[in-house]
Amino acid sequence: MREKEHGRYSEITDEKEVIRITAQEARCVIHFYHRDFGRCQIMDKHLELIAPHHFKTRFSRVFVESVPWLVEKLHIKILPCVICFVNGVTKDRLIGFEELGNDDAFTTATLELRLAQSGVIDSRERKAGNLVTQYAGRSIRDKDEEDEEGWRSDE
Repeated sequence: MREKEHGRYSEITDEKEVIRITAQEARCVIHFYHRDFGRCQIMDKHLELIAPHHFKTRFSRVFVESVPWLVEKLHIKILPCVICFVNGVTKDRLIGFEELGNDDAFTTATLELRLAQSGVIDSRERKAGNLVTQYAGRSIRDKDEEDEEGWRSDE
Protein backbone atom coordinates (compact mmCIF):
# COMPACT_ATOMS: atom_id res chain seq x y z
CA MET A 1 0.00 0.00 0.00
CA ARG A 2 2.87 2.39 0.67
CA GLU A 3 3.83 2.35 -2.99
CA LYS A 4 0.36 3.77 -3.72
CA GLU A 5 1.00 6.64 -1.26
CA HIS A 6 -1.12 5.07 1.48
CA GLY A 7 -0.08 5.99 5.00
CA ARG A 8 1.29 9.32 3.78
CA TYR A 9 -0.13 12.75 3.10
CA SER A 10 1.01 13.59 -0.42
CA GLU A 11 0.54 16.43 -2.90
CA ILE A 12 -1.05 16.04 -6.32
CA THR A 13 -0.27 18.73 -8.89
CA ASP A 14 -2.16 17.57 -11.97
CA GLU A 15 -5.94 17.64 -12.56
CA LYS A 16 -5.92 14.39 -14.52
CA GLU A 17 -4.03 12.70 -11.69
CA VAL A 18 -6.61 13.90 -9.15
CA ILE A 19 -9.41 12.48 -11.29
CA ARG A 20 -7.55 9.19 -11.79
CA ILE A 21 -6.80 8.76 -8.09
CA THR A 22 -10.30 9.62 -6.89
CA ALA A 23 -11.80 7.21 -9.44
CA GLN A 24 -9.43 4.29 -8.75
CA GLU A 25 -8.91 4.40 -4.99
CA ALA A 26 -11.46 2.66 -2.80
CA ARG A 27 -11.21 5.45 -0.21
CA CYS A 28 -9.60 8.82 -0.71
CA VAL A 29 -9.43 12.16 1.16
CA ILE A 30 -8.49 15.21 -0.93
CA HIS A 31 -7.76 18.56 0.71
CA PHE A 32 -8.18 21.47 -1.70
CA TYR A 33 -5.98 24.22 -0.28
CA HIS A 34 -4.32 27.55 -0.92
CA ARG A 35 -0.86 28.16 0.52
CA ASP A 36 -1.79 31.69 1.67
CA PHE A 37 -4.72 30.53 3.83
CA GLY A 38 -3.85 29.89 7.48
CA ARG A 39 -6.77 27.54 7.99
CA CYS A 40 -5.53 25.38 5.11
CA GLN A 41 -2.21 25.04 6.94
CA ILE A 42 -4.06 23.96 10.09
CA MET A 43 -5.99 21.33 8.12
CA ASP A 44 -2.71 20.10 6.57
CA LYS A 45 -1.18 19.52 10.00
CA HIS A 46 -4.17 17.47 11.18
CA LEU A 47 -4.29 15.36 8.00
CA GLU A 48 -0.53 14.73 8.23
CA LEU A 49 -1.11 13.25 11.69
CA ILE A 50 -4.09 11.13 10.65
CA ALA A 51 -2.75 9.67 7.37
CA PRO A 52 -0.12 7.30 8.84
CA HIS A 53 -2.82 5.56 10.90
CA HIS A 54 -5.15 4.71 8.01
CA PHE A 55 -3.47 2.61 5.32
CA LYS A 56 -6.77 1.78 3.62
CA THR A 57 -7.35 5.44 2.71
CA ARG A 58 -5.27 7.67 0.48
CA PHE A 59 -4.73 11.22 1.82
CA SER A 60 -3.69 13.95 -0.60
CA ARG A 61 -3.77 17.68 -1.00
CA VAL A 62 -4.22 19.77 -4.14
CA PHE A 63 -3.30 23.43 -4.63
CA VAL A 64 -6.48 25.04 -5.98
CA GLU A 65 -4.63 27.22 -8.49
CA SER A 66 -3.22 24.06 -10.11
CA VAL A 67 -6.65 22.56 -10.74
CA PRO A 68 -9.01 25.37 -11.84
CA TRP A 69 -11.31 23.14 -13.90
CA LEU A 70 -11.78 20.74 -10.98
CA VAL A 71 -12.41 23.59 -8.53
CA GLU A 72 -15.16 24.86 -10.86
CA LYS A 73 -16.62 21.39 -11.49
CA LEU A 74 -16.74 20.53 -7.76
CA HIS A 75 -18.11 23.99 -6.84
CA ILE A 76 -15.30 24.70 -4.36
CA LYS A 77 -15.81 28.23 -3.10
CA ILE A 78 -14.62 28.12 0.54
CA LEU A 79 -11.26 26.87 1.79
CA PRO A 80 -10.18 24.65 3.28
CA CYS A 81 -12.33 22.12 1.46
CA VAL A 82 -11.84 18.42 2.19
CA ILE A 83 -13.69 16.04 -0.11
CA CYS A 84 -14.09 12.37 0.76
CA PHE A 85 -14.37 9.86 -2.07
CA VAL A 86 -15.51 6.25 -1.64
CA ASN A 87 -15.31 3.96 -4.68
CA GLY A 88 -14.96 6.93 -7.03
CA VAL A 89 -18.00 8.80 -5.73
CA THR A 90 -18.04 11.95 -3.60
CA LYS A 91 -19.26 10.69 -0.26
CA ASP A 92 -18.84 13.79 1.88
CA ARG A 93 -17.18 17.20 2.13
CA LEU A 94 -15.95 19.39 4.94
CA ILE A 95 -16.09 23.07 4.08
CA GLY A 96 -14.11 25.36 6.32
CA PHE A 97 -14.15 24.42 10.00
CA GLU A 98 -17.92 24.65 10.47
CA GLU A 99 -18.41 20.97 11.33
CA LEU A 100 -15.28 20.93 13.47
CA GLY A 101 -16.49 23.45 16.02
CA ASN A 102 -15.88 26.48 13.77
CA ASP A 103 -12.67 27.08 15.71
CA ASP A 104 -9.02 26.93 14.65
CA ALA A 105 -8.24 24.96 17.82
CA PHE A 106 -10.22 21.80 16.95
CA THR A 107 -8.51 18.53 17.82
CA THR A 108 -7.08 15.95 15.45
CA ALA A 109 -9.42 13.43 17.08
CA THR A 110 -12.41 15.60 16.11
CA LEU A 111 -11.36 15.59 12.46
CA GLU A 112 -10.64 11.87 12.51
CA LEU A 113 -14.03 11.12 14.04
CA ARG A 114 -15.71 13.26 11.39
CA LEU A 115 -13.87 11.40 8.61
CA ALA A 116 -14.89 8.07 10.16
CA GLN A 117 -18.53 9.19 10.19
CA SER A 118 -18.32 9.80 6.46
CA GLY A 119 -17.02 6.27 5.91
CA VAL A 120 -13.77 7.35 4.25
CA ILE A 121 -11.66 5.96 7.10
CA ASP A 122 -12.31 2.81 9.07
CA SER A 123 -12.48 3.30 12.81
CA ARG A 124 -11.59 -0.39 13.23
CA GLU A 125 -8.08 0.33 11.95
CA ARG A 126 -7.35 1.77 15.38
CA LYS A 127 -6.37 -0.64 18.18
CA ALA A 128 -9.28 -1.36 20.51
CA GLY A 129 -11.54 0.68 18.22
CA ASN A 130 -10.33 4.02 19.63
CA LEU A 131 -9.85 6.89 17.22
CA VAL A 132 -6.67 8.86 17.76
CA THR A 133 -6.56 8.22 21.47
CA GLN A 134 -3.05 9.67 21.59
CA TYR A 135 -4.40 12.96 20.23
CA ALA A 136 -7.44 13.23 22.48
CA GLY A 137 -7.86 16.71 23.83
CA ARG A 138 -4.94 18.08 21.82
CA SER A 139 -5.14 20.80 19.27
CA ILE A 140 -2.70 21.77 16.57
CA ARG A 141 -2.76 25.17 18.23
CA ASP A 142 -1.54 23.63 21.55
CA LYS A 143 2.03 24.64 22.14
CA ASP A 144 4.98 22.65 23.43
CA GLU A 145 7.69 24.67 25.11
CA GLU A 146 10.27 23.55 22.57
CA ASP A 147 7.94 24.24 19.64
CA GLU A 148 8.22 27.92 18.80
CA GLU A 149 5.66 28.00 15.99
CA GLY A 150 2.77 26.58 18.02
CA TRP A 151 2.40 23.33 16.08
CA ARG A 152 2.18 20.27 18.26
CA SER A 153 4.11 17.22 17.17
CA ASP A 154 3.39 13.80 18.63
CA GLU A 155 6.52 12.21 17.21
